[in-house]
Amino acid sequence: IALETGMHIGGSQESMQIGGVDLPVIKDALNNLPYIPGSSLKGKLRSTLEKFGKRTKNGKKEKLTYNRNIGTVRNQVFIHCCEDVRYALECDVCRIFGSSGDDRGVPKGQKAENFPSLLLVRDCLLDEALMHPSQILTEIKTETGLDRTTMAANPRRVERILPDTIFNLDMIYSVEAISLGEKSNLEFSKIKLEEDLANILTCMGIIQNEGIGGYASRGYGKVTFTFTQFLARSLGYFQGASDKEKGKDSVEGFTIEVARKEIESIVSFLEGEFNDAIAS
Repeated sequence: IALETGMHIGGSQESMQIGGVDLPVIKDALNNLPYIPGSSLKGKLRSTLEKFGKRTKNGKKEKLTYNRNIGTVRNQVFIHCCEDVRYALECDVCRIFGSSGDDRGVPKGQKAENFPSLLLVRDCLLDEALMHPSQILTEIKTETGLDRTTMAANPRRVERILPDTIFNLDMIYSVEAISLGEKSNLEFSKIKLEEDLANILTCMGIIQNEGIGGYASRGYGKVTFTFTQFLARSLGYFQGASDKEKGKDSVEGFTIEVARKEIESIVSFLEGEFNDAIAS
């Protein structure tokens, strides 16, 4: 992840100091270097997909609603979350990011089930190999709000990470065959996997356009994603067979659109590996 403009993802303020920073960026406690929390990026991906994703319910496609308050009564934070695992499997958002069941959303006497997240997003640490030892990583920018009646200024000192800073991004999508009943057969859902990978890449493209972190409407947080790997690895790869992977691997890096062209071959490879596993 390369920053095109300054970025602010807030951290905790340990002490109050006169002339100090009002809104610091989050930093690694061990080395005091800024980083992008995986939870922040994953939350941005999810909220982006909630805007255009859909789900199939009772045989009909429907737009997603913000139906779950994950905040408090006084500070409400609404997201989309399917009521049960059966709905989650047919939902663009919950199939990737998971959902927690709600007994109120299923027939009486039936217990709702959770669906785990299939996408893992690790913390994006600063690429120290691309950082000069004397490089300054952050700056303090004063943002001012004006009272529209009195014109009194309300300045805030905001810390932000400087442009051209590079972070390493690592995301893992677990491909699983899921059976909801003892009598149902395991199936490889090729279409859903293609949709999920395409939706993740689409969300990354939107984030490049919108930005990440706070104050994006003021120009903060413009980023560019550059891939060095977009790979599918079957179980055999982790058992020692180095040829059990498929996709693109490039030191020079490639764009989201180049990665998108690899989806079909990656999914076909995984389908073949799935069929071999079932047959054996």
